[in-house]
Amino acid sequence: MVGQEAVPSSPPPELCQVRGLKMTNYTSAPEEDYDVLIEGDLNGDDMETCPPYDAKLLSSRVVPLLFSSVILAGLLGNTLAVPILAKHKGLRHTEKVYFLNVAFSNLCFLLSLPFWAYAASHGGVLGNPMCRILIAFSSTGLYSEAFFNVLLIVQRYLVFFNMRTFLPARMVRWDIVSSVLVWVLATLAVLPELAFYEPQMESQKYECFLSRPHFLPADEVKWKHFLSLKMTILGFLIPLCVLTFCYARLRKPLRCRGREDHPHNLVFAVVVVFLLMWGPYNIALCLSTFKEHFSLHDCNSSYRLDGSVQITRIVAATHCCVSPLLHVVLDTTFRRHLCHLCCLWRDRPLRATEDPV
Repeated sequence: MVGQEAVPSSPPPELCQVRGLKMTNYTSAPEEDYDVLIEGDLNGDDMETCPPYDAKLLSSRVVPLLFSSVILAGLLGNTLAVPILAKHKGLRHTEKVYFLNVAFSNLCFLLSLPFWAYAASHGGVLGNPMCRILIAFSSTGLYSEAFFNVLLIVQRYLVFFNMRTFLPARMVRWDIVSSVLVWVLATLAVLPELAFYEPQMESQKYECFLSRPHFLPADEVKWKHFLSLKMTILGFLIPLCVLTFCYARLRKPLRCRGREDHPHNLVFAVVVVFLLMWGPYNIALCLSTFKEHFSLHDCNSSYRLDGSVQITRIVAATHCCVSPLLHVVLDTTFRRHLCHLCCLWRDRPLRATEDPV
């Protein structure tokens, strides 16, 4: 009896199965839940360590001051270039007509800069219709200037190789027809940007910035890719390819002639400066749009690409005041007419005071 009492009685098998199930559930369930909680915390930390690029800081400090200088210089230069090209130099030559249209393209682009400067200084707060109008003016000026640069290169190429027989006999009419066609094409090129434009909402307000690719809808990836490629192809790649082909054919003949052929030098200088100023922005925009295809989707690369898009866009917007300076430097006839025009304006008050005496 004593031995029997010393031996503990074994629990029933049903109780052992129940305890086994409880121990199994107790040991396995917390491990699974603990793993899931760790993964969620890590992902949350990764998302927090990737802050977006703030375009307001640089825009509010640099854009108003820089664009004020660009507006004054661009308006002064292009408004002086229009009467000189139209009246003093005449529109008998084809490049004069195209240069005159380039001045109008710069003025069209300049019309949007005061509003972009105001938007940058006030946090980008503009209405949706106003932002659409600014997009229309700036994009139309950009595309039309790119197309007229292509026409300038092709026209110089045809003149150099005496291939003007392919064009109509009355060149002035062809210049007018081609100019109207360029403005129509530039307007059509802007329509997708206006049709699929979606303003960015932040703090219950519309955000409209020049430096940010504002015409790219955030939700539609295909349209975002299409609009970025459209801007790069029409505004950069086509003028670059035409310039490369024509310069490769004209390099040796122009080197033999030396510096006597000023129209060729002026045309190539205007186109090269345009490409140098808009090329970095188009490259940065394509890399930012297609960053997943270039393995640039990490936080550091995305932050740098967004900053590059903003800085290169601000620099490219200053191109509209460079073309008149190139005319003054490289065209002696333009410089002479400019001096004559300035002398006439300076002598007008003196003549008005001398007449009554």
